[in-house]
Amino acid sequence: MTAHLQQALQLHQQGQLASAEKIYLHLLRINNRDADAHNLLGTVYVAKKHYKSALKHLHKAVKLAPKYPASHYNLGKCYLAMGQAKKALSYLHTAVRLEPDCVDNQFVVANCLVQLGQHEKALIHYQKSISLAPNHVEAINNLGNVWLELKQPEKAIVYHQQALQLAPDYQLAKLSLAETLRSLDRQGEAVELLLQALEFEPHADIYLSLGANYQQLGMLEEAKANYLAAIELTPSCGRAYRGFTEVYKARSADDLALIEQGKQHLTTIDDKKHWAYAMGHCLDAQGQYLQAINYYDQANKLHRQAYQYSTAENVSLFKAIKTSYVANNLAQPQTLGKQGENVIFVLGMPRSGTTLVEQIIASHADVKGAGELSKLDSFSKLYKGGAVRFHQRFAQMSEKELARLANEYIDYVLKLAEGCRYVTDKLPHNFLHIGLIRKILPQAKIVHCQRHPVANCLSIYKAYFSAQGSHKYAYNQQELAAYHNLYEDLMNHWRQQLPGQFYEISYEKLTTNQEQETRRLLAYCGLPWQDACLDFYKSQRKVKTASAFQVRQPMSSKSVDLWKGYASGLTPLLDSLIIPKDYLES
Repeated sequence: MTAHLQQALQLHQQGQLASAEKIYLHLLRINNRDADAHNLLGTVYVAKKHYKSALKHLHKAVKLAPKYPASHYNLGKCYLAMGQAKKALSYLHTAVRLEPDCVDNQFVVANCLVQLGQHEKALIHYQKSISLAPNHVEAINNLGNVWLELKQPEKAIVYHQQALQLAPDYQLAKLSLAETLRSLDRQGEAVELLLQALEFEPHADIYLSLGANYQQLGMLEEAKANYLAAIELTPSCGRAYRGFTEVYKARSADDLALIEQGKQHLTTIDDKKHWAYAMGHCLDAQGQYLQAINYYDQANKLHRQAYQYSTAENVSLFKAIKTSYVANNLAQPQTLGKQGENVIFVLGMPRSGTTLVEQIIASHADVKGAGELSKLDSFSKLYKGGAVRFHQRFAQMSEKELARLANEYIDYVLKLAEGCRYVTDKLPHNFLHIGLIRKILPQAKIVHCQRHPVANCLSIYKAYFSAQGSHKYAYNQQELAAYHNLYEDLMNHWRQQLPGQFYEISYEKLTTNQEQETRRLLAYCGLPWQDACLDFYKSQRKVKTASAFQVRQPMSSKSVDLWKGYASGLTPLLDSLIIPKDYLES
Protein backbone atom coordinates (compact mmCIF):
# COMPACT_ATOMS: atom_id res chain seq x y z
CA MET A 1 0.00 0.00 0.00
CA THR A 2 1.42 3.37 -1.01
CA ALA A 3 1.97 6.20 1.47
CA HIS A 4 -0.84 8.23 -0.11
CA LEU A 5 -3.25 5.30 0.13
CA GLN A 6 -2.29 4.74 3.77
CA GLN A 7 -2.87 8.43 4.49
CA ALA A 8 -6.29 8.31 2.83
CA LEU A 9 -7.21 5.15 4.73
CA GLN A 10 -6.23 6.73 8.03
CA LEU A 11 -8.41 9.79 7.29
CA HIS A 12 -11.19 7.46 6.19
CA GLN A 13 -11.07 5.51 9.46
CA GLN A 14 -11.14 8.79 11.41
CA GLY A 15 -14.36 9.74 9.66
CA GLN A 16 -12.80 12.49 7.56
CA LEU A 17 -14.55 11.26 4.43
CA ALA A 18 -14.16 14.37 2.29
CA SER A 19 -10.38 14.43 2.78
CA ALA A 20 -10.07 10.71 2.11
CA GLU A 21 -12.23 11.05 -1.00
CA LYS A 22 -9.90 13.70 -2.45
CA ILE A 23 -6.85 11.48 -2.05
CA TYR A 24 -8.61 8.41 -3.52
CA LEU A 25 -9.69 10.46 -6.54
CA HIS A 26 -6.16 11.82 -6.91
CA LEU A 27 -4.74 8.29 -6.87
CA LEU A 28 -7.24 7.15 -9.49
CA ARG A 29 -6.31 10.04 -11.77
CA ILE A 30 -2.75 8.73 -11.60
CA ASN A 31 -3.76 5.06 -12.00
CA ASN A 32 -7.37 4.24 -12.80
CA ARG A 33 -6.60 0.53 -12.38
CA ASP A 34 -5.87 0.80 -8.66
CA ALA A 35 -8.36 -1.73 -7.23
CA ASP A 36 -7.72 -0.69 -3.62
CA ALA A 37 -8.49 2.96 -4.35
CA HIS A 38 -11.67 2.04 -6.24
CA ASN A 39 -12.77 -0.23 -3.39
CA LEU A 40 -12.11 2.28 -0.62
CA LEU A 41 -13.58 5.20 -2.55
CA GLY A 42 -16.69 3.07 -3.08
CA THR A 43 -17.06 2.61 0.68
CA VAL A 44 -16.78 6.38 1.18
CA TYR A 45 -19.65 6.89 -1.23
CA VAL A 46 -21.69 4.19 0.55
CA ALA A 47 -21.17 6.04 3.84
CA LYS A 48 -22.31 9.27 2.16
CA LYS A 49 -25.28 7.42 0.57
CA HIS A 50 -24.06 8.32 -2.91
CA TYR A 51 -24.92 4.86 -4.13
CA LYS A 52 -24.61 5.42 -7.88
CA SER A 53 -21.01 6.57 -7.49
CA ALA A 54 -20.33 3.77 -4.99
CA LEU A 55 -21.52 1.08 -7.42
CA LYS A 56 -19.35 2.50 -10.20
CA HIS A 57 -16.15 2.19 -8.17
CA LEU A 58 -16.96 -1.05 -6.37
CA HIS A 59 -17.82 -2.83 -9.61
CA LYS A 60 -14.52 -1.57 -11.01
CA ALA A 61 -12.68 -2.93 -7.95
CA VAL A 62 -14.30 -6.37 -8.36
CA LYS A 63 -13.42 -6.43 -12.06
CA LEU A 64 -9.80 -5.46 -11.42
CA ALA A 65 -9.30 -7.86 -8.48
CA PRO A 66 -11.91 -10.66 -8.71
CA LYS A 67 -10.25 -12.72 -5.96
CA TYR A 68 -10.11 -9.89 -3.43
CA PRO A 69 -12.91 -10.69 -0.93
CA ALA A 70 -13.21 -7.17 0.51
CA SER A 71 -14.42 -5.73 -2.82
CA HIS A 72 -17.15 -8.35 -3.11
CA TYR A 73 -18.08 -7.74 0.52
CA ASN A 74 -18.30 -3.97 0.08
CA LEU A 75 -20.26 -4.26 -3.16
CA GLY A 76 -22.71 -6.59 -1.45
CA LYS A 77 -23.06 -4.16 1.46
CA CYS A 78 -23.73 -1.33 -0.98
CA TYR A 79 -26.60 -3.24 -2.58
CA LEU A 80 -27.90 -4.08 0.89
CA ALA A 81 -27.85 -0.40 1.84
CA MET A 82 -29.87 0.28 -1.31
CA GLY A 83 -32.41 -2.36 -0.30
CA GLN A 84 -31.45 -4.71 -3.15
CA ALA A 85 -30.78 -7.88 -1.19
CA LYS A 86 -31.05 -10.24 -4.18
CA LYS A 87 -28.20 -8.47 -5.97
CA ALA A 88 -26.23 -8.25 -2.74
CA LEU A 89 -26.36 -11.97 -2.01
CA SER A 90 -24.21 -13.19 -4.91
CA TYR A 91 -21.36 -10.82 -4.03
CA LEU A 92 -21.57 -11.65 -0.33
CA HIS A 93 -21.54 -15.37 -1.08
CA THR A 94 -18.40 -14.82 -3.14
CA ALA A 95 -16.78 -12.99 -0.22
CA VAL A 96 -17.63 -15.95 2.07
CA ARG A 97 -16.24 -18.44 -0.45
CA LEU A 98 -12.98 -16.48 -0.80
CA GLU A 99 -12.60 -15.88 2.95
CA PRO A 100 -14.85 -18.25 4.96
CA ASP A 101 -13.19 -17.53 8.32
CA CYS A 102 -13.88 -13.80 8.17
CA VAL A 103 -16.53 -12.98 10.77
CA ASP A 104 -17.82 -9.94 8.87
CA ASN A 105 -18.40 -11.99 5.72
CA GLN A 106 -20.41 -14.60 7.61
CA PHE A 107 -22.37 -12.01 9.56
CA VAL A 108 -23.38 -9.81 6.62
CA VAL A 109 -24.37 -12.71 4.38
CA ALA A 110 -26.62 -13.88 7.23
CA ASN A 111 -28.18 -10.42 7.41
CA CYS A 112 -28.79 -10.52 3.66
CA LEU A 113 -30.43 -13.95 3.87
CA VAL A 114 -32.75 -12.63 6.56
CA GLN A 115 -33.84 -9.80 4.27
CA LEU A 116 -34.62 -12.39 1.63
CA GLY A 117 -36.65 -14.48 4.08
CA GLN A 118 -34.18 -17.40 3.95
CA HIS A 119 -34.04 -17.83 7.70
CA GLU A 120 -32.86 -21.43 7.92
CA LYS A 121 -29.81 -20.54 5.81
CA ALA A 122 -29.24 -17.39 7.87
CA LEU A 123 -29.06 -19.55 11.02
CA ILE A 124 -26.02 -21.37 9.63
CA HIS A 125 -24.09 -18.17 8.96
CA TYR A 126 -24.96 -16.53 12.29
CA GLN A 127 -23.85 -19.68 14.08
CA LYS A 128 -20.61 -19.65 12.08
CA SER A 129 -20.09 -15.98 13.04
CA ILE A 130 -20.52 -16.85 16.72
CA SER A 131 -18.16 -19.82 16.47
CA LEU A 132 -15.52 -17.43 15.07
CA ALA A 133 -16.30 -14.67 17.60
CA PRO A 134 -18.17 -16.03 20.67
CA ASN A 135 -18.89 -12.55 22.05
CA HIS A 136 -20.26 -11.11 18.80
CA VAL A 137 -23.32 -9.51 20.37
CA GLU A 138 -24.86 -8.45 17.05
CA ALA A 139 -24.71 -11.99 15.70
CA ILE A 140 -26.05 -13.40 18.97
CA ASN A 141 -28.96 -10.97 18.98
CA ASN A 142 -29.70 -11.51 15.28
CA LEU A 143 -29.69 -15.26 15.81
CA GLY A 144 -32.45 -14.67 18.33
CA ASN A 145 -34.33 -12.63 15.74
CA VAL A 146 -34.13 -15.52 13.28
CA TRP A 147 -35.52 -17.96 15.84
CA LEU A 148 -38.39 -15.53 16.38
CA GLU A 149 -39.07 -15.44 12.63
CA LEU A 150 -39.08 -19.24 12.69
CA LYS A 151 -41.85 -19.09 15.31
CA GLN A 152 -39.67 -20.28 18.17
CA PRO A 153 -39.73 -17.33 20.59
CA GLU A 154 -38.61 -19.48 23.52
CA LYS A 155 -35.28 -20.02 21.74
CA ALA A 156 -35.14 -16.40 20.60
CA ILE A 157 -35.41 -14.97 24.10
CA VAL A 158 -32.32 -16.91 25.24
CA TYR A 159 -30.13 -15.19 22.64
CA HIS A 160 -31.57 -11.72 23.27
CA GLN A 161 -30.88 -12.09 26.98
CA GLN A 162 -27.38 -13.41 26.25
CA ALA A 163 -26.68 -10.35 24.08
CA LEU A 164 -27.83 -8.04 26.86
CA GLN A 165 -25.66 -9.86 29.39
CA LEU A 166 -22.66 -9.15 27.18
CA ALA A 167 -23.73 -5.57 26.42
CA PRO A 168 -26.33 -4.26 28.92
CA ASP A 169 -26.69 -0.95 27.03
CA TYR A 170 -27.13 -2.54 23.61
CA GLN A 171 -30.35 -0.84 22.49
CA LEU A 172 -30.98 -3.13 19.52
CA ALA A 173 -31.03 -6.16 21.82
CA LYS A 174 -33.58 -4.39 24.02
CA LEU A 175 -35.73 -3.81 20.96
CA SER A 176 -35.36 -7.44 19.90
CA LEU A 177 -36.22 -8.70 23.37
CA ALA A 178 -39.27 -6.44 23.42
CA GLU A 179 -40.38 -7.88 20.06
CA THR A 180 -40.01 -11.42 21.37
CA LEU A 181 -41.92 -10.56 24.54
CA ARG A 182 -44.68 -9.11 22.35
CA SER A 183 -44.85 -12.34 20.36
CA LEU A 184 -45.32 -14.22 23.65
CA ASP A 185 -48.24 -11.92 24.57
CA ARG A 186 -46.10 -10.26 27.22
CA GLN A 187 -46.76 -6.76 25.89
CA GLY A 188 -46.73 -5.21 29.36
CA GLU A 189 -43.15 -6.38 29.96
CA ALA A 190 -42.20 -5.21 26.47
CA VAL A 191 -43.58 -1.72 27.12
CA GLU A 192 -41.71 -1.50 30.44
CA LEU A 193 -38.44 -2.50 28.77
CA LEU A 194 -38.96 -0.01 25.92
CA LEU A 195 -39.76 2.86 28.26
CA GLN A 196 -36.49 2.15 30.09
CA ALA A 197 -34.64 2.12 26.77
CA LEU A 198 -36.29 5.41 25.82
CA GLU A 199 -34.95 7.07 28.98
CA PHE A 200 -31.45 5.91 28.05
CA GLU A 201 -31.58 7.18 24.46
CA PRO A 202 -34.64 8.34 22.46
CA HIS A 203 -34.78 6.55 19.12
CA ALA A 204 -37.41 6.19 16.40
CA ASP A 205 -37.24 2.39 16.55
CA ILE A 206 -38.17 2.47 20.24
CA TYR A 207 -41.18 4.66 19.53
CA LEU A 208 -42.10 2.30 16.68
CA SER A 209 -41.99 -0.73 18.94
CA LEU A 210 -43.99 1.05 21.63
CA GLY A 211 -46.57 1.94 18.98
CA ALA A 212 -46.86 -1.69 17.88
CA ASN A 213 -47.28 -2.93 21.47
CA TYR A 214 -49.93 -0.33 22.27
CA GLN A 215 -51.65 -1.16 18.97
CA GLN A 216 -51.97 -4.82 19.96
CA LEU A 217 -53.22 -3.86 23.39
CA GLY A 218 -55.97 -1.77 21.80
CA MET A 219 -54.48 1.46 23.19
CA LEU A 220 -54.78 3.21 19.85
CA GLU A 221 -54.28 6.78 21.03
CA GLU A 222 -51.02 5.77 22.72
CA ALA A 223 -49.99 3.91 19.57
CA LYS A 224 -50.72 6.96 17.43
CA ALA A 225 -48.71 9.23 19.75
CA ASN A 226 -45.66 6.98 19.57
CA TYR A 227 -45.79 6.67 15.79
CA LEU A 228 -45.95 10.47 15.56
CA ALA A 229 -43.02 10.74 17.98
CA ALA A 230 -41.00 8.44 15.69
CA ILE A 231 -41.82 10.66 12.70
CA GLU A 232 -40.85 13.81 14.58
CA LEU A 233 -37.54 12.30 15.66
CA THR A 234 -36.75 10.65 12.31
CA PRO A 235 -38.79 12.09 9.40
CA SER A 236 -37.45 9.39 7.06
CA CYS A 237 -39.01 6.57 9.13
CA GLY A 238 -41.40 5.02 6.62
CA ARG A 239 -42.69 2.42 9.07
CA ALA A 240 -43.87 5.16 11.41
CA TYR A 241 -46.00 6.75 8.68
CA ARG A 242 -47.55 3.37 7.91
CA GLY A 243 -48.19 2.63 11.60
CA PHE A 244 -49.81 6.05 12.06
CA THR A 245 -52.27 5.43 9.22
CA GLU A 246 -53.07 1.91 10.48
CA VAL A 247 -54.22 3.00 13.95
CA TYR A 248 -55.89 6.22 12.89
CA LYS A 249 -58.04 7.05 9.88
CA ALA A 250 -55.79 9.79 8.51
CA ARG A 251 -58.17 11.68 6.28
CA SER A 252 -57.68 15.40 6.97
CA ALA A 253 -55.65 17.77 4.82
CA ASP A 254 -53.18 18.10 7.70
CA ASP A 255 -52.77 14.33 7.86
CA LEU A 256 -52.03 14.14 4.15
CA ALA A 257 -49.62 17.07 4.39
CA LEU A 258 -47.76 15.38 7.24
CA ILE A 259 -47.26 12.23 5.19
CA GLU A 260 -46.44 14.06 1.95
CA GLN A 261 -43.72 16.07 3.73
CA GLY A 262 -42.02 12.80 4.62
CA LYS A 263 -41.25 12.05 0.97
CA GLN A 264 -38.33 14.48 0.84
CA HIS A 265 -36.56 12.62 3.66
CA LEU A 266 -36.80 9.08 2.28
CA THR A 267 -33.57 7.37 1.25
CA THR A 268 -33.94 3.58 1.52
CA ILE A 269 -36.26 1.32 -0.43
CA ASP A 270 -37.71 0.06 2.84
CA ASP A 271 -38.68 3.57 3.96
CA LYS A 272 -40.10 4.39 0.53
CA LYS A 273 -42.17 1.20 0.59
CA HIS A 274 -43.75 1.82 3.98
CA TRP A 275 -44.31 5.50 3.19
CA ALA A 276 -46.15 4.51 0.00
CA TYR A 277 -48.45 2.25 2.04
CA ALA A 278 -49.15 5.21 4.33
CA MET A 279 -50.04 7.42 1.37
CA GLY A 280 -52.35 4.70 0.08
CA HIS A 281 -54.07 4.35 3.46
CA CYS A 282 -54.55 8.12 3.78
CA LEU A 283 -55.94 8.57 0.28
CA ASP A 284 -58.15 5.51 0.80
CA ALA A 285 -59.59 7.10 3.96
CA GLN A 286 -60.32 10.24 1.91
CA GLY A 287 -62.11 8.24 -0.78
CA GLN A 288 -59.47 9.02 -3.42
CA TYR A 289 -59.29 5.42 -4.53
CA LEU A 290 -57.59 5.72 -7.91
CA GLN A 291 -54.81 7.83 -6.42
CA ALA A 292 -54.55 5.38 -3.53
CA ILE A 293 -54.11 2.36 -5.80
CA ASN A 294 -51.13 4.03 -7.47
CA TYR A 295 -49.36 4.20 -4.11
CA TYR A 296 -50.34 0.63 -3.21
CA ASP A 297 -48.89 -0.46 -6.56
CA GLN A 298 -45.65 1.40 -5.74
CA ALA A 299 -45.42 -0.11 -2.26
CA ASN A 300 -46.11 -3.65 -3.42
CA LYS A 301 -43.69 -3.41 -6.33
CA LEU A 302 -40.91 -2.29 -3.98
CA HIS A 303 -41.67 -5.13 -1.59
CA ARG A 304 -42.05 -7.76 -4.32
CA GLN A 305 -38.60 -7.10 -5.80
CA ALA A 306 -36.94 -8.19 -2.55
CA TYR A 307 -37.69 -11.93 -2.79
CA GLN A 308 -38.13 -14.82 -5.18
CA TYR A 309 -41.52 -16.44 -5.67
CA SER A 310 -43.29 -18.50 -8.27
CA THR A 311 -46.97 -19.50 -8.32
CA ALA A 312 -45.75 -22.96 -9.34
CA GLU A 313 -44.56 -23.52 -5.76
CA ASN A 314 -48.12 -23.31 -4.50
CA VAL A 315 -49.59 -25.22 -7.44
CA SER A 316 -47.52 -28.23 -6.32
CA LEU A 317 -48.62 -27.84 -2.71
CA PHE A 318 -52.33 -27.54 -3.48
CA LYS A 319 -52.14 -30.49 -5.87
CA ALA A 320 -50.52 -32.67 -3.21
CA ILE A 321 -53.26 -31.77 -0.72
CA LYS A 322 -56.10 -32.49 -3.15
CA THR A 323 -54.54 -35.80 -4.14
CA SER A 324 -53.92 -37.01 -0.58
CA TYR A 325 -56.98 -35.82 1.30
CA VAL A 326 -59.88 -37.66 -0.26
CA ALA A 327 -62.91 -39.23 1.39
CA ASN A 328 -61.40 -42.74 1.54
CA ASN A 329 -58.43 -41.42 3.53
CA LEU A 330 -60.43 -39.22 5.87
CA ALA A 331 -62.27 -41.85 7.93
CA GLN A 332 -61.64 -41.06 11.58
CA PRO A 333 -59.69 -43.57 13.69
CA GLN A 334 -61.66 -44.69 16.74
CA THR A 335 -58.70 -43.79 18.94
CA LEU A 336 -59.16 -40.12 18.04
CA GLY A 337 -62.94 -39.99 18.46
CA LYS A 338 -63.12 -37.14 21.01
CA GLN A 339 -59.98 -35.21 20.12
CA GLY A 340 -60.36 -31.49 19.49
CA GLU A 341 -63.69 -30.89 21.24
CA ASN A 342 -62.24 -27.80 22.95
CA VAL A 343 -60.79 -26.21 19.80
CA ILE A 344 -62.43 -23.76 17.39
CA PHE A 345 -60.54 -23.15 14.15
CA VAL A 346 -61.21 -19.87 12.33
CA LEU A 347 -59.72 -19.96 8.85
CA GLY A 348 -59.94 -18.62 5.31
CA MET A 349 -57.97 -16.22 3.19
CA PRO A 350 -56.23 -13.42 5.09
CA ARG A 351 -58.42 -10.29 5.34
CA SER A 352 -61.57 -12.36 4.84
CA GLY A 353 -62.91 -11.56 8.30
CA THR A 354 -60.99 -14.15 10.32
CA THR A 355 -59.84 -11.61 12.93
CA LEU A 356 -63.36 -10.20 13.24
CA VAL A 357 -64.92 -13.65 13.64
CA GLU A 358 -62.33 -14.71 16.21
CA GLN A 359 -62.90 -11.45 18.12
CA ILE A 360 -66.64 -12.20 18.24
CA ILE A 361 -66.12 -15.75 19.46
CA ALA A 362 -63.36 -14.79 21.89
CA SER A 363 -65.60 -12.14 23.45
CA HIS A 364 -67.53 -15.07 24.96
CA ALA A 365 -66.64 -15.81 28.58
CA ASP A 366 -65.97 -19.50 27.81
CA VAL A 367 -63.47 -18.85 25.02
CA LYS A 368 -59.80 -17.90 24.96
CA GLY A 369 -58.75 -16.34 21.66
CA ALA A 370 -55.24 -17.66 21.05
CA GLY A 371 -54.72 -15.86 17.75
CA GLU A 372 -52.68 -17.21 14.86
CA LEU A 373 -51.05 -20.48 15.88
CA SER A 374 -48.50 -22.10 13.58
CA LYS A 375 -48.61 -25.53 15.22
CA LEU A 376 -50.23 -27.38 12.35
CA ASP A 377 -47.80 -25.77 9.91
CA SER A 378 -44.89 -26.90 12.07
CA PHE A 379 -45.80 -30.56 11.55
CA SER A 380 -44.66 -30.40 7.92
CA LYS A 381 -41.17 -29.45 9.10
CA LEU A 382 -40.84 -32.86 10.74
CA TYR A 383 -40.29 -34.44 7.34
CA LYS A 384 -37.74 -34.02 4.60
CA GLY A 385 -39.37 -32.39 1.62
CA GLY A 386 -41.41 -29.98 3.71
CA ALA A 387 -45.14 -29.41 3.34
CA VAL A 388 -45.56 -31.16 -0.02
CA ARG A 389 -43.92 -34.34 1.22
CA PHE A 390 -45.84 -34.21 4.50
CA HIS A 391 -49.18 -34.12 2.71
CA GLN A 392 -48.11 -36.82 0.25
CA ARG A 393 -47.35 -39.11 3.21
CA PHE A 394 -50.70 -38.47 4.87
CA ALA A 395 -52.51 -41.51 3.45
CA GLN A 396 -49.74 -43.82 4.72
CA MET A 397 -49.62 -42.44 8.28
CA SER A 398 -50.39 -45.00 10.96
CA GLU A 399 -52.98 -44.44 13.68
CA LYS A 400 -50.13 -44.16 16.16
CA GLU A 401 -48.49 -41.41 14.12
CA LEU A 402 -51.77 -39.54 13.69
CA ALA A 403 -52.48 -39.85 17.41
CA ARG A 404 -49.05 -38.41 18.20
CA LEU A 405 -49.79 -35.35 16.03
CA ALA A 406 -53.21 -34.94 17.63
CA ASN A 407 -51.84 -35.19 21.16
CA GLU A 408 -48.99 -32.80 20.41
CA TYR A 409 -51.43 -30.22 19.04
CA ILE A 410 -53.88 -30.59 21.94
CA ASP A 411 -51.13 -30.40 24.57
CA TYR A 412 -49.85 -27.22 22.93
CA VAL A 413 -53.14 -25.43 22.47
CA LEU A 414 -54.70 -26.26 25.85
CA LYS A 415 -51.75 -24.57 27.57
CA LEU A 416 -52.99 -21.37 25.94
CA ALA A 417 -56.59 -21.75 27.14
CA GLU A 418 -55.93 -20.06 30.50
CA GLY A 419 -58.74 -21.96 32.19
CA CYS A 420 -61.33 -21.36 29.47
CA ARG A 421 -63.34 -24.28 28.16
CA TYR A 422 -62.65 -23.46 24.52
CA VAL A 423 -59.70 -21.99 22.65
CA THR A 424 -59.52 -20.55 19.12
CA ASP A 425 -56.80 -21.07 16.52
CA LYS A 426 -57.12 -18.31 13.94
CA LEU A 427 -54.32 -18.99 11.48
CA PRO A 428 -56.04 -18.13 8.16
CA HIS A 429 -54.02 -20.56 6.08
CA ASN A 430 -55.23 -23.49 8.14
CA PHE A 431 -57.67 -23.84 5.24
CA LEU A 432 -54.83 -25.93 3.80
CA HIS A 433 -55.22 -28.30 6.76
CA ILE A 434 -58.99 -28.88 6.89
CA GLY A 435 -58.52 -32.53 5.93
CA LEU A 436 -55.79 -33.03 8.52
CA ILE A 437 -57.90 -31.32 11.20
CA ARG A 438 -60.90 -33.51 10.49
CA LYS A 439 -58.69 -36.62 10.63
CA ILE A 440 -56.79 -36.00 13.86
CA LEU A 441 -59.18 -33.61 15.67
CA PRO A 442 -62.61 -34.89 14.59
CA GLN A 443 -64.55 -32.97 17.27
CA ALA A 444 -62.97 -29.59 16.54
CA LYS A 445 -65.19 -26.82 15.21
CA ILE A 446 -64.07 -25.33 11.88
CA VAL A 447 -65.32 -21.89 10.82
CA HIS A 448 -64.48 -20.89 7.25
CA CYS A 449 -64.67 -17.15 6.55
CA GLN A 450 -65.76 -16.17 3.06
CA ARG A 451 -65.59 -12.78 1.37
CA HIS A 452 -66.16 -11.45 -2.15
CA PRO A 453 -62.97 -12.44 -4.01
CA VAL A 454 -62.23 -8.96 -5.36
CA ALA A 455 -62.89 -7.28 -2.02
CA ASN A 456 -60.76 -9.91 -0.28
CA CYS A 457 -57.85 -9.57 -2.72
CA LEU A 458 -57.97 -5.77 -2.59
CA SER A 459 -57.83 -5.86 1.21
CA ILE A 460 -54.80 -8.15 1.03
CA TYR A 461 -53.14 -5.93 -1.58
CA LYS A 462 -53.59 -2.88 0.65
CA ALA A 463 -52.04 -4.62 3.67
CA TYR A 464 -48.44 -5.12 4.67
CA PHE A 465 -47.80 -8.45 6.39
CA SER A 466 -45.01 -7.96 8.90
CA ALA A 467 -43.78 -11.56 9.11
CA GLN A 468 -40.83 -11.81 6.72
CA GLY A 469 -41.25 -14.33 3.93
CA SER A 470 -44.99 -14.75 4.52
CA HIS A 471 -47.79 -14.24 1.99
CA LYS A 472 -45.39 -14.00 -0.94
CA TYR A 473 -48.30 -14.15 -3.36
CA ALA A 474 -49.82 -10.95 -1.93
CA TYR A 475 -47.75 -8.21 -3.54
CA ASN A 476 -48.53 -8.63 -7.23
CA GLN A 477 -52.07 -8.49 -8.59
CA GLN A 478 -51.71 -11.43 -10.97
CA GLU A 479 -49.94 -13.64 -8.41
CA LEU A 480 -52.57 -12.72 -5.84
CA ALA A 481 -55.35 -13.71 -8.23
CA ALA A 482 -53.62 -17.01 -9.01
CA TYR A 483 -53.34 -17.84 -5.30
CA HIS A 484 -56.96 -16.94 -4.61
CA ASN A 485 -58.01 -19.20 -7.48
CA LEU A 486 -56.05 -22.07 -5.90
CA TYR A 487 -57.76 -21.36 -2.59
CA GLU A 488 -61.25 -21.38 -4.12
CA ASP A 489 -60.50 -24.65 -5.90
CA LEU A 490 -59.26 -26.24 -2.69
CA MET A 491 -62.31 -25.11 -0.73
CA ASN A 492 -64.50 -26.74 -3.39
CA HIS A 493 -62.46 -29.90 -2.85
CA TRP A 494 -63.14 -29.81 0.90
CA ARG A 495 -66.86 -29.28 0.29
CA GLN A 496 -66.92 -32.38 -1.89
CA GLN A 497 -64.79 -34.60 0.35
CA LEU A 498 -66.10 -33.36 3.72
CA PRO A 499 -69.69 -32.26 3.08
CA GLY A 500 -71.26 -30.49 6.04
CA GLN A 501 -68.16 -30.87 8.21
CA PHE A 502 -67.27 -27.21 8.55
CA TYR A 503 -69.24 -24.00 8.97
CA GLU A 504 -69.07 -21.18 6.42
CA ILE A 505 -69.76 -17.57 7.33
CA SER A 506 -70.07 -14.70 4.87
CA TYR A 507 -68.28 -11.45 5.68
CA GLU A 508 -70.92 -9.53 3.77
CA LYS A 509 -73.82 -11.15 5.66
CA LEU A 510 -72.07 -10.75 9.00
CA THR A 511 -71.45 -7.04 8.53
CA THR A 512 -74.99 -6.32 7.30
CA ASN A 513 -76.93 -8.66 9.62
CA GLN A 514 -74.73 -8.82 12.70
CA GLU A 515 -76.98 -10.30 15.37
CA GLN A 516 -78.55 -13.07 13.29
CA GLU A 517 -75.21 -14.20 11.88
CA THR A 518 -73.57 -14.00 15.33
CA ARG A 519 -76.31 -16.18 16.84
CA ARG A 520 -75.81 -18.78 14.10
CA LEU A 521 -72.06 -18.70 14.58
CA LEU A 522 -72.26 -19.21 18.34
CA ALA A 523 -74.82 -22.00 17.93
CA TYR A 524 -72.46 -23.86 15.59
CA CYS A 525 -69.64 -23.49 18.12
CA GLY A 526 -71.88 -24.86 20.88
CA LEU A 527 -71.76 -21.59 22.82
CA PRO A 528 -74.76 -20.10 24.63
CA TRP A 529 -75.66 -16.54 23.69
CA GLN A 530 -73.83 -13.67 25.39
CA ASP A 531 -74.38 -10.01 24.54
CA ALA A 532 -70.63 -9.40 24.78
CA CYS A 533 -70.27 -11.11 21.42
CA LEU A 534 -72.22 -8.24 19.81
CA ASP A 535 -69.98 -5.73 21.59
CA PHE A 536 -66.81 -7.50 20.44
CA TYR A 537 -65.04 -4.18 19.81
CA LYS A 538 -65.06 -3.45 23.54
CA SER A 539 -62.97 -6.53 24.30
CA GLN A 540 -59.57 -5.83 25.83
CA ARG A 541 -57.95 -8.94 24.35
CA LYS A 542 -54.73 -8.46 22.40
CA VAL A 543 -54.93 -8.52 18.61
CA LYS A 544 -51.76 -8.97 16.58
CA THR A 545 -52.97 -8.94 13.00
CA ALA A 546 -53.29 -6.20 10.41
CA SER A 547 -56.97 -5.92 11.44
CA ALA A 548 -56.12 -4.71 14.96
CA PHE A 549 -57.65 -1.29 14.25
CA GLN A 550 -60.84 -2.56 12.60
CA VAL A 551 -61.81 -4.97 15.40
CA ARG A 552 -61.64 -2.10 17.90
CA GLN A 553 -64.52 -0.44 16.00
CA PRO A 554 -68.24 -1.32 15.91
CA MET A 555 -69.43 -3.53 13.05
CA SER A 556 -69.49 -1.75 9.69
CA SER A 557 -70.37 -2.80 6.15
CA LYS A 558 -68.57 0.15 4.53
CA SER A 559 -65.83 -2.03 3.05
CA VAL A 560 -68.21 -4.52 1.38
CA ASP A 561 -68.39 -2.68 -1.96
CA LEU A 562 -65.25 -0.59 -1.54
CA TRP A 563 -63.51 -2.52 -4.29
CA LYS A 564 -65.81 -1.05 -6.92
CA GLY A 565 -64.18 2.35 -6.44
CA TYR A 566 -60.82 0.73 -7.18
CA ALA A 567 -61.97 -1.38 -10.13
CA SER A 568 -60.24 0.56 -12.92
CA GLY A 569 -56.92 0.17 -11.08
CA LEU A 570 -57.35 -3.59 -10.60
CA THR A 571 -57.23 -4.73 -14.22
CA PRO A 572 -54.44 -7.33 -13.73
CA LEU A 573 -56.37 -8.81 -10.80
CA LEU A 574 -59.76 -8.77 -12.48
CA ASP A 575 -58.42 -10.30 -15.68
CA SER A 576 -57.12 -13.35 -13.77
CA LEU A 577 -59.45 -13.79 -10.80
CA ILE A 578 -62.15 -16.46 -10.88
CA ILE A 579 -65.38 -15.20 -9.32
CA PRO A 580 -67.68 -17.95 -7.93
CA LYS A 581 -71.24 -17.72 -9.22
CA ASP A 582 -72.57 -16.80 -5.76
CA TYR A 583 -70.73 -13.48 -6.07
CA LEU A 584 -71.53 -12.70 -9.69
CA GLU A 585 -74.01 -9.85 -9.96
CA SER A 586 -77.18 -10.74 -11.76
